[in-house]
Order: sequence, then C-alpha cells, then structure tokens
Amino acid sequence: MRGAESSLRRAGRRALIGVASLLVAGTLAVVSLPGGPVSIGEGPADGVASAADVTPPTPTNSSYGIVDAAGGVMTFGGAAYSGDTLGYTLDKPIVGAAANPGSGYWLVASDGGLFAFGGAPFWGSAGGLPLNKPIVGMAATPGGAGYWLVASDGGIFAYGDAQFYGSTGSVHLNKPIVGMAATPDGAGYWLVASDGGIFAYGDAQFYGSTGSIHLNQPIVGMAATPRGAGYLLVASDGGIFTYGDAQFYGSTGSLSLNKPIVGMAVTPDGGGYWLVAQDAGVFTYGDAQFAGSAQSPLHPPLFPANLSNVIPPVVTIMNEATGPQATHAGGLRVAFAGDSLALYEGQYIQQMAPPYGLDNGAAAGCGFTNGAAIDEWSNPGPLFLNPAACAFWANQLQWVVSRFHPDVTVIQNGYWEAQIRQFNGNWETLANADYAYYIKSNLEAAVQIAHSDGGAVVLSTAPYFADGTPNNLVDAYNSIVEGVASEFPYVSVDDVHADLDPGGTYQAVIDGIATRGADGVHITQGAVDYLIAPALNQIIANVAGAVYTGGA
Repeated sequence: MRGAESSLRRAGRRALIGVASLLVAGTLAVVSLPGGPVSIGEGPADGVASAADVTPPTPTNSSYGIVDAAGGVMTFGGAAYSGDTLGYTLDKPIVGAAANPGSGYWLVASDGGLFAFGGAPFWGSAGGLPLNKPIVGMAATPGGAGYWLVASDGGIFAYGDAQFYGSTGSVHLNKPIVGMAATPDGAGYWLVASDGGIFAYGDAQFYGSTGSIHLNQPIVGMAATPRGAGYLLVASDGGIFTYGDAQFYGSTGSLSLNKPIVGMAVTPDGGGYWLVAQDAGVFTYGDAQFAGSAQSPLHPPLFPANLSNVIPPVVTIMNEATGPQATHAGGLRVAFAGDSLALYEGQYIQQMAPPYGLDNGAAAGCGFTNGAAIDEWSNPGPLFLNPAACAFWANQLQWVVSRFHPDVTVIQNGYWEAQIRQFNGNWETLANADYAYYIKSNLEAAVQIAHSDGGAVVLSTAPYFADGTPNNLVDAYNSIVEGVASEFPYVSVDDVHADLDPGGTYQAVIDGIATRGADGVHITQGAVDYLIAPALNQIIANVAGAVYTGGA
C-alpha cells in the first residue's frame, strides 16, 4: 500500500499534479455472529421511566433514516438509531426497511433474513426458506405487531398479525415487483411492479397505475397516503406519479441526478415526501423537511477509481420516530479519521483484534486542510495537489460518523497541515497566524462533527518527521491540538508525539523497535503494537461509555 501511494506521488510530481492517496472508505472490521433471526435492543435501565409513564415517540416531518445495502443506518432530524447490521456477515444485501410505529425498525435482506432493532419485535423471517425470487421490500402492520415481506415475483410472506390477502406469485408479470405499501388499518396492501403496474389486495383499493404508460425510467418504490385513499409511485429518475388522494408536491424528474432514486417516504400527515438517491442524496417536497445527509467524497471523479473502495449503495429511506442513539450490540465501535498516519494506525490496530469494532475512514494524502496546492518540505519546487476529495474532509468525516455511529472517533493528522500550502493567495505555513487559526477552526469543526452522534473524540498529536518537515511546525500543530481539546469536554488527547519522540527528538528505533518507515513519515506495526495502541486503547476504555448516552 505504501508502494501505491509513493508511485502516485512520484507520478504526480512529474505532472506537477499529484494524486497521492490510499483509501479506506469506511472499512469495517466485521465480526461474524451466529446466523439466523436477530433482534437487537435493550430493556429500560434502572431508574428509567417505564413505557406507561412516557408518551411514545412519533415520527415527525424531519425525522428519517437512510439505509444502505450493508445494513448501515444513518439517522437525521432526531430519528432514533437503534442498531444496524454492519457487525454482521450478511449472506445477501439488505434491500428494504420499515419503521416500527412505536420505536425501532426492521431491515430485510434479499434472502428474507430479517433483522429487528430497538423496540421492533422479531416475528419471523424467510431466511431459511427456498425462495423462487429474492425479497425486494417489506411493510409493517399499523401496531408493529407484524410485517409482510414481498419478493420480486410478488410472493407475500406474512408474520405476526400480518394477514395474507393475496399475491402475484402465480401470476405472469410483465415486470418484476419492486415494492409494497400497507393500508392504514393493516387489512390490505398494494404491490407495485417496475412498469408501474399496481396490484391491490384486501381492503386496498385500486386508484390507477402507470402500467400502460411509457416511462422514462422504471418505478422503484411506492408509498401510501395516511388515509389509505391513495398512493404515490416514484421512478428511478425521481419522477412522481400520484393516485387517489395523493398530492403532487414536486419531483426530480427534470433534474440531472448523480445517482438514481431508490426509495421514498411520506410525512406523517401526507403533506410531503422525501426521495432518496443511491448515493444518499435526499430531496424534500411539500412539508417534508431536510434534516441532513452524508456522502463519502472518496470516489470518482473526486478520487481515483482504482484506489476507491466500494461504498454500499443506499436502498431506502424511512420516516422514523424520534429517540436517542442506542449503544451497540457486540460492544464498542471506534472510527479512525485523518491522513495516512490514521490510516496505518487503524489498519495495524485492526490486525491486533482490538476489543472493539473498527471503522477506518482515513485517507492518505488528505489532512483536514483546504485541499490547495502545497510545496512539500521533502521535495521543494514542484507543486503537489491532493486529490479533489481532500477538500471535502468534513463530508467524509460526517459520513463515517453518521453511518458507523462510533462510540469513539480517533483523529490523527499533522503531516499535511505542516507543509507549505497556498492560503489566501499566498504560500503559508503554521507560522502564519491566519493559517494557524484556519487549521484550528478546522479541528474545532472536526471534533464537533465527530461528536454529532454522541460519541467521544480522541485527538492525536503528530510525531516529528525525518523528511525535512520542520519540528517547530509540528510543534505548532500539536499546540493547536492541545488547545482544541481543552475547549470541548468530550475530547481527549493521545500524545503520539511523546510516544514516538522521547526526549523531544525524532527516533526511528525505540527500545530496539523500528517505529518509523524508510520515508521518515509513516509509522510501523511495531510502533502501534508496543507504543501507540496500549495508551490509546486505555483512553478509549476510559471515555467511551461515559459519553455515548445522549441523543443525536
């Protein structure tokens, strides 16, 4: 991996434009758990009011959850986070979700595996059944005491108090079923095919379809109105088709989308709706409010395709009840963010089988800077440009935090901040007060993003470098780290500088352990194993539980 980075940097210097980077876009250390149905949630702790004393939370016009194919759940607008499947080895991808009317939600995989979180009960799954066609969606009954799963051939699987009212499992379809919606009383449901064909069962009424209309793009989902007297269909270009009492509030049909629309959800009063794209882009209409989204910039065209990891596509959006952020089944989660030092530190700790799940969202070649051209101390003269994605470090950090919900986020930077960089039309270093203040502001923003989901933050100091980077500029960066940490009660400092530079001098070998790479910049596995990880893991153990208890 170092070779890939260094070859990119050499090529970049020859062209005066560098693309030095090595990416881990949310790489999760997966812990395999026993297969089969899973229900994840916690009962009330001592001293917590019982359900009879508390008004049940309800969905709002701004609370929603975005679900991706790996089972990642990003919650916004105060929507409760109750868990996800990121710690599971899934046999098949997640394809649908449904919010429990009270609290929690269900995720369903294409093989019918069902995952229940928070207050959503597990009523059964099709995970062990030989399916003719894959599951493509689900819908819950009004009280959350049951749910239906639907397959692409229209086969219906009912669990809990959900009743079977009919299916297209034995019908020849022109196009596959892509979604379903239940009536408000749970006594019926609609199925929709990709050509917009509608199939109504139970007390669900037929109000119209696009089955005989030429569509620019296929239908990908549907939603019922609160009264059940109508429904909306959405196409992959964001085109909206309304029937019955459903109102049209707008669409993305005339917009140029980066990625196709994959799902929709209506607001509680039916006065608006959200559309979500495969890249997590959220589009709001009517009284639906935009409460946030998170997208990783570490992909083409902002980042080289051959170095980009696959980012799981979003599959749906759900209007969800508000509530707190839950702790995770299976223990703590720790995310790493920052530059190549953070990248290698996270990779090496992952190899040590740490006592927590680990998500490495760091990218080599990217600090928390403005992404402008730099003049490297190690190679003065030729300009070096970080990948365009580096300027969007805040977006990457928000994506890592929103999707992984870490109990602790470790931020390690310092190398790129200590280089000579274009700033406000001049070449500046951290010796310039304005540039130093800019970097300080970035770190202040970073720790607040890292804490936005309730987790603790660990800021690491930077070690000295033996590539020409002046020690006094590293000292200036570390002084900023200490200052920012003192501003926020949820931020701790991991003094990597003290670990790797005993006596205040750069040392490539400490107590017989090679701690630095041949480039004089990067750290080694030995440095992490024997010098960095013990102290860092103790900090994580000290701060995780005390902070991760509040709301989003």
